[in-house]
Amino acid sequence: MKYIIWIWLFCTMPYIGCSQSAGRNKEGGKKESIQTFLNVEVAEGRVIVFLPESSLGQHMLFTRVGRLDDYETKQVVFSKHGGQVYMEEHKIWSETGIWLGVSDNPNWETNVLGVFSIQEEHDRGYRFDITDMLFDTSLGWATLSSAPTVPSLSKLIGTKQLDDEIMIKIQTGRQEDTVKIIQPVYYSFLKLGEPMEARRFDYRMSFWIESMKVSRDHTKNDTGSITRWRLEKKYKDRETSVPVKPITFTLSPDIPKQWRPYVKAGIEEWLPAFEAAGFKDAIVVNEVDTLDEWSKFSLGHSMVRWFRNKNIRYFGDKPRGSNVTYVVDQRSGEIIKSDVLIGSSYQHLMDQYFIRCAALDERAQTYPVRDDLLGELIQSLVAHETGHSLGITDNSYGEYRYPVEKMGDVEWLRTMGHTPSIMNYARHNNLAQPEDHVPASLLIQKAGPTDAYYIRWGYQEFPEYMSAVEKADSLERIIRLQDTVPWYRYTKDQGGSVGPVATNNVVESNDPVKGAQLALKNLERAIALLPTINKGKKDNVRMERIYRKAIDLWWDIMRNVKSLVRGYDVFYKSMDQSGHMYDPIPMEDQQEAMNYFLEQAFNPPHWLSRPSFQKYAKLSVHPDYLLTKQQMLLREMLEPKYLKRMQYMETLDGYEGTMKDYFVRLQNGLFSELQGNKQAIDPRRQGLQATYIDWLIKEVVEERKEVFPELKIFVHTDYAKGIMIGRLMELKGQLERKLSEKKHSDERGHWELCLLKLNKAFGT
Repeated sequence: MKYIIWIWLFCTMPYIGCSQSAGRNKEGGKKESIQTFLNVEVAEGRVIVFLPESSLGQHMLFTRVGRLDDYETKQVVFSKHGGQVYMEEHKIWSETGIWLGVSDNPNWETNVLGVFSIQEEHDRGYRFDITDMLFDTSLGWATLSSAPTVPSLSKLIGTKQLDDEIMIKIQTGRQEDTVKIIQPVYYSFLKLGEPMEARRFDYRMSFWIESMKVSRDHTKNDTGSITRWRLEKKYKDRETSVPVKPITFTLSPDIPKQWRPYVKAGIEEWLPAFEAAGFKDAIVVNEVDTLDEWSKFSLGHSMVRWFRNKNIRYFGDKPRGSNVTYVVDQRSGEIIKSDVLIGSSYQHLMDQYFIRCAALDERAQTYPVRDDLLGELIQSLVAHETGHSLGITDNSYGEYRYPVEKMGDVEWLRTMGHTPSIMNYARHNNLAQPEDHVPASLLIQKAGPTDAYYIRWGYQEFPEYMSAVEKADSLERIIRLQDTVPWYRYTKDQGGSVGPVATNNVVESNDPVKGAQLALKNLERAIALLPTINKGKKDNVRMERIYRKAIDLWWDIMRNVKSLVRGYDVFYKSMDQSGHMYDPIPMEDQQEAMNYFLEQAFNPPHWLSRPSFQKYAKLSVHPDYLLTKQQMLLREMLEPKYLKRMQYMETLDGYEGTMKDYFVRLQNGLFSELQGNKQAIDPRRQGLQATYIDWLIKEVVEERKEVFPELKIFVHTDYAKGIMIGRLMELKGQLERKLSEKKHSDERGHWELCLLKLNKAFGT
C-alpha cells in the first residue's frame, strides 16, 4: 500500500555526524536529542519517523499490544526503493539452521506492511510519515476486534523514545454492540542485536518452540529453538555464577501491598532451579509504588500485572484466569519480554483449596480464608505462571510415578512435594489424611524437582571450548535421565484420557484407585463442612457454587481412574532409549480400575448425590449437574478415539479381545439390575442406561463416511460397530427375558422404554 504524503516544514537543523532528533514530546515541550536506531516525532497529530541510513536492512521487532493485553510481534526491516521506504516482514533465518516463513507459513516469504513516501532525504537518513499504517486494520494483527471502527474516536496519543526502542500510543474507537469504546494501543520498534545461541527444540522436553506454536504431532521433533531468556554467566570459570543480566520482573503498583511478598515469593520459587543450572540470583524482582504507562508496556520491562478482584458487580464470576504474554526473537528463541497477568479471582482460589484441603487445614474452614492462606495460594499461582514466563508449557510431568504412600509422608513432602512440578495441574494435596498431620504449608503446590530438571536442560551454559556436537551430547544426557527418573518425563494431552500420565486437576500417583479412595475421603469431609462456611449468609449461593466445584473434582477423580482402563503409560523417547513409547497398563490394574469406576461413577455415594444441606433448598431436579458429569464420563467411554486406542491394544501380546471384554464389563456393570433381583433403580441411573442405548444406536445406525485421515478419528471403525451391535442385541434379549417375568416390577416401564428404543432401531 502507498500512504499519502503529509507535508510538513522540517526543522532547519541538519542531521550531521549522527542520527539525532530535536522534536517534541507528547506534552509539546522540547525533548533531549537522542542517538538511536530510529527517531520518531509527533507533529499535528502525525507520526514522523527519521530512519538513519545505517538502519536500512537492520532487524527490528515491531510489536502491538491492545485490548487483550497480548503482545503480537512482527520482525521487520526497512528498505529504500527509489523515493519510497518499504517496511517488510521477511522470513526469518533460525539459528537452528532453518527458515521460518512469515507467520510461520512456509508459503510466505515477505509481507509488505507499509510503503512510505520519503518527505525529506539527508545524506544519513530519510524522513517519512507512518501514521496511517498504525490505524490499518488489514495488517493481520490477531487481537484486532472485528467490531466496527469509530474513526472519530481514533487518534494518536503520543510517543516515547528510548535508546533501543521507540514507542507509539494510539487510541482506537470501536462499536461493541450498543456501546462505543476507546481502546489504547501501544506499538514498539525494538532494535535487535546479534541473536543468542539457540537451544534446539526437543519434543521430549516441554518448552515452547520459538513461534509459540506446539506441533500437532506431539512425537515430532520440529526443527526450531526453544523459548528462553538470554542468561549468561558473569564469571565463566565458576560452577555457579551470577548472570551478566538477570531475568527481571517488575511488580505493577496496582498489586495490593498485602500480596506483594507472596507474588515475589512465587517468582523466587524458581531460584533454586537456576542454581542447579549454574546461576546464582538469576531472577530479580523489583517492587515499585509508581510506574508510568509507557514503562508498563515497554519491551524493556517484564511486568507482573493485576487483573482481578476489582469491586465491580459480577466481575468475580468471569471465567478469566491467569496467563502470560511473550515477545520472542524467533531467530534464536530469546524471550525479550514476558508479562505475568494475574487474573484468577480470590473466590476461585479459595473454592479450589476448600474442596481439596478443608479437612486438612483449619484455615480453610472459614470463608473468606485468612490472609496468610490466600497469600500462599496466590504464591502458588504466580509460581506456575512464572514457569510459563521462563518458557515451559502446561503439561503432565511424571506425577503418575509418584508413590501414593508418600502423599502423607512429611519428610518426602518437604524434599519432593506431592507432585514433581508446579507446571502440571495436580493442584493441592488432597491425598494426605488428617491422621498424617501434614503441615498446611506442605499441602500447597510448589515448584518441584522436575522444574529444576527443566531449567537445567534449558538454561545450563556450556564452556566456549565445547563444540556443537559436545553440547548436543551433554543435553541428550540430561534428557536420558528420564530413563531412570520417570517423574522427569512429560506427557502432552493427545485427546482424551490416553492414560493416567495425562489427566488433570487431581493429585496423580502410581496407584490411581488408592489415590481416588483417599481423595474422596477428604472430599466427603469438605462437603460436610459446607453449611459451616455458609453461616451468616442470606442465600445459599456460596454453598451451591462450591458444591458444584466438588462435583467437578469428583469427575476429575473418576476420569483419572478411568484413564487406567485400556490406557497407556507414555514415555516420549528416541528409539535407542530403553523402554517403549506406549506401554499398555497391566491388565490386572485395568480390571481393578474398571470395577471401581463402574461402582463409583454410576453409583455415586449419597454424600455426593444427595447432600443433606440440599433438602428443602431445591424445588426441581433441574439442573442436575451430577447427572451431566456422569453422562460425560459415559460419553468418553464410547468415543471413537478412545476405542481406536483400545483396538490397537488388541494387537499386542496378552491384550487380545480387550474391546469385546471392555463392552461386556461396561454393559453388565451399567445394567447390573438385569442380572439380579434388585428392583429399585435410581432415576439418575435410569437416565444413564437410556443414554447408553441412545448413543450406541446413534453410532451404529448413522452412516458417517470420512475420506480424510485426520477426520476419521471422529468415526467408529466397523470393527467397533460390530461389537456395539452385538452388545445391543444381547441387551435386547436380556430386556425381553426380564419383561417376561410374571412378578411385578416398579421399573417395568423403564425397561419397556429401553426395549422400545432397541426395537425401533432394529425395526422389530
